[in-house]
Amino acid sequence: MFKLFKSMKWFELVTGILALVLGVVMIFTPLTSLAVLAIFIAIDMLLSGLSEIFAFFGERGRRSGWLLGGGILSVLFAVWAFFGSGMAVLVTVLPFIFAVWVMSSGVIRVVGAVTMRSEGFKLWAPMLAVGLLSAAVGFLLLFNPVFSAVAVSILLAVVLISYGVNNILIFFRLRDAGDNAANKL
Repeated sequence: MFKLFKSMKWFELVTGILALVLGVVMIFTPLTSLAVLAIFIAIDMLLSGLSEIFAFFGERGRRSGWLLGGGILSVLFAVWAFFGSGMAVLVTVLPFIFAVWVMSSGVIRVVGAVTMRSEGFKLWAPMLAVGLLSAAVGFLLLFNPVFSAVAVSILLAVVLISYGVNNILIFFRLRDAGDNAANKL
């Protein structure tokens, strides 16, 4: 058990450093990072599609055809992305998807704020302000795909940097916990 704990500790440090470095690189190369993101999406689609297909054939009794169909579509999408023109389409479409997501989440917040106001909640105004701002930013991103692509990359970079810092901090906590446990033995 102690060996597993020790190797897990180093895994946290290595993944933390890699995520931190990747995040910093993405801040300085956002458009290239978008292409890498498209590759990761294609890999994820391939792996999740294969997982769904294996799950369908691994189930006993009643099986869902939707699971098999979704798996096949995911694998076909991944194959198209890797061997067809899918990668270029993904890189082109991702900024628009991000813009629509930001805009629609803003509209949903506006609707939620209006509902909160009608139900007598007092803190509806900040939610309305954030919703209107999100909807406006999403609308602007929709018509400026390069800025939207940069925004996607920078947001992902910030997430990776925070993930990396978190994993490095976990390493130090695990190291201290391991030292304390070893001292007690």
